[in-house]
Amino acid sequence: MKEVSPLEIYSKYHDDVQAIFRSRLLTQVLIALGSGSKSLSTLRDITGSSSQALIPKIRYLEGLHYVESVKGDYALTPIGRIIEPEIERLVMVMGVLRHHRDFWIEHDIEGIPPELLREIQHLYNSEVVKDVEENIFVVYAAFLTILSEASWIHGVSSIMSQVLANAIKEAVQDGKPVELVISQKLAQTLITEPYDAVLGSLKEYTNFSIYISSSPVKLGMTVTDRYLSLGLYRHDTGTYDAATDLISTNATAVAWGERLFQYYKAGSRLLQLPPE
Repeated sequence: MKEVSPLEIYSKYHDDVQAIFRSRLLTQVLIALGSGSKSLSTLRDITGSSSQALIPKIRYLEGLHYVESVKGDYALTPIGRIIEPEIERLVMVMGVLRHHRDFWIEHDIEGIPPELLREIQHLYNSEVVKDVEENIFVVYAAFLTILSEASWIHGVSSIMSQVLANAIKEAVQDGKPVELVISQKLAQTLITEPYDAVLGSLKEYTNFSIYISSSPVKLGMTVTDRYLSLGLYRHDTGTYDAATDLISTNATAVAWGERLFQYYKAGSRLLQLPPE
């Protein structure tokens, strides 16, 4: 049987697809019911609409077998429970891309694997921090705060500076477990001065490990038990943007960052540290 393309499916069922997204109330009712059954009065409060406006929309969703009446309330049907998470995810993805529009437009996202880009909705509750003329250390200060408040630190990077290396060294010496995944190019840099001395001083610390990624690293990320900090390369210059980070303390964003770290770590090998 010939495989049918998404465009062919859309052409056949576009009325149903457009109906949901064309109507604010249809979309809001479905998303509201995604968290459980709701009464008509609760749906009125959520949508800010009258019963006269809501009831026809609910009847329409009932006709599609997405919504049903259960003990006087409204709930998603089994089919509705398939549809609603996809609608919610698309809404959240669009929210992330609009909420941090300039960040995503100005930066290269190729360093984020497709499976994690498909979960980008988890980054909505984040903020963009940027260095400004009045304070050129905003991003660095945020990085120091992240390290100081962390119980453990996981990082992915293709860049390093003396101040960053020293900050990481202090975290390790404070007893915090630190794991870094770095690019092959950065690995060559770290075995030369002044970084070789820093690495040598950490050789005996069992709470510190560095891994060399087998694939290119086109981002900088730090994730801890409390924070996610994500930096990317700029489209216009092709260089890492050390002056802009996306930072979040949201638990789902932190979990997303940890999955990104584990993705890079899985394709890496342990770097043997030089002697002190």
